[in-house]
Amino acid sequence: MRTEPYRRHGLLILLATAVSLACFEARERPTIPVFGDLVIISDPSGAEITIDGVDTGARTPVNLQGIEAGPHDTELVLFTSPRETFRWEGEFTVSENVLDTLNAALEGGCGLECDFLVDRGRVGCRATGYGDTCAGAFFSTPALIWPDAFGGSYAAGGRLLVAGILDSDAGDFVGDTISTLVYRDAWIGRQPVSLESDPRIERMDLSYWSTAEFHGESLLGLAVRETVVAADSGGAEDVLFLQFEITNVSDEERYRRNYPSVPPGGYTYRSLHLGFALDADIGGATDDLGSADPDLGLTFMYDADFSDSDLGIYASSPALVGLLTVEPPAGAAERNRTFWRAQDDWDDDLNRGFAWRLLAGRLGPGDPIADHPDADLGYFPTASGDYRFVETHGPLTLAPGDTARLVVALLLAEPSAGTYSPGVFVDPGDPASATRLILSIAAELRDLAARVPELWDRFRPTAVD
Repeated sequence: MRTEPYRRHGLLILLATAVSLACFEARERPTIPVFGDLVIISDPSGAEITIDGVDTGARTPVNLQGIEAGPHDTELVLFTSPRETFRWEGEFTVSENVLDTLNAALEGGCGLECDFLVDRGRVGCRATGYGDTCAGAFFSTPALIWPDAFGGSYAAGGRLLVAGILDSDAGDFVGDTISTLVYRDAWIGRQPVSLESDPRIERMDLSYWSTAEFHGESLLGLAVRETVVAADSGGAEDVLFLQFEITNVSDEERYRRNYPSVPPGGYTYRSLHLGFALDADIGGATDDLGSADPDLGLTFMYDADFSDSDLGIYASSPALVGLLTVEPPAGAAERNRTFWRAQDDWDDDLNRGFAWRLLAGRLGPGDPIADHPDADLGYFPTASGDYRFVETHGPLTLAPGDTARLVVALLLAEPSAGTYSPGVFVDPGDPASATRLILSIAAELRDLAARVPELWDRFRPTAVD
């Protein structure tokens, strides 16, 4: 009788059983976890740390030891007074037996529901940590107040506007025209708002950078430090100074961690034009006009008939609101003063080309408003309405790490007595003309504008830390 095949079959069964038992034993044997250490740094520091939904009880900066290797959902949160919140959240992988470092840039603030007021002189200006200057909380509070706490409201909001073209180092974004938006959030806070004062001045420091948190990626890679300065003496009571330092941070690891669509190494902006824009509302928003005094570098808004019941006791003498560049960015060969209508806002994120042409002073036949023939004058309205205005400078090239600096002044003054009649329309005329009635009405504003450079030299902050 042949038994070899049966013997082989039995051996196979025994082998299969042994393998099966070994696999079962391997499954039952507990896995030994591997740990690593994690240094967590945040800017700003002092953030509470949550890992995988568990509060660690630690605050940044800290070295957390014995963190299980592998990916972890990590959240860093900093609460500051009065109601600002800064946050970073994402997945971070801890390596085996290695000291890892998470260096995160927190973002946040408290937006329009929490504003900060500078009111050392006769000008009151509310600001947020989201890049809004002289902006009220949901339009329910006065944003630019003059001549005292009981005065009228002269603006709905202001912010730094930037438009440019991405250069050849921008990868898939080469040649894209980019711009900040007018009212939709284009900036997000980076540091708590700081208010300081001394016997001469009041100073507010704000820090924010461009974000895609709230809408499409209309502009990324710029960080801004803004300083607002007000004085209550020396003839500067009716002036507000705004200093901006704009830096290309598109190559910073912390920025790219938050916005990974930015290519490694960042990118360069070319044909960049920038300026502070103001949606000035002289009392009511829909009955204003604008003009300029090119010799002084002054652009201003006024109530078309110098009568506005929204201004209460100042209804028959509404102030003129002026905008003046004190220090343009180095290397900016062109400047452009322009207005635009409320309906021309580009907050739909589709009109970046129009935004660039407006800020660059290159409006064309297909645009909804037309340029002035003079090279440094853009669109100037002739009928009363709801307008915004800006003075821009460029073209600039801003490579990663480069900084552009801009200082502007907002100034307010009464119309000169005896030069106007409340309720009578005042034609703005051609802004290039020196013989317009509006220039006589704006005499006090123009006198103040002529003194702005001297006032800045006296009241500028000694340093921006």
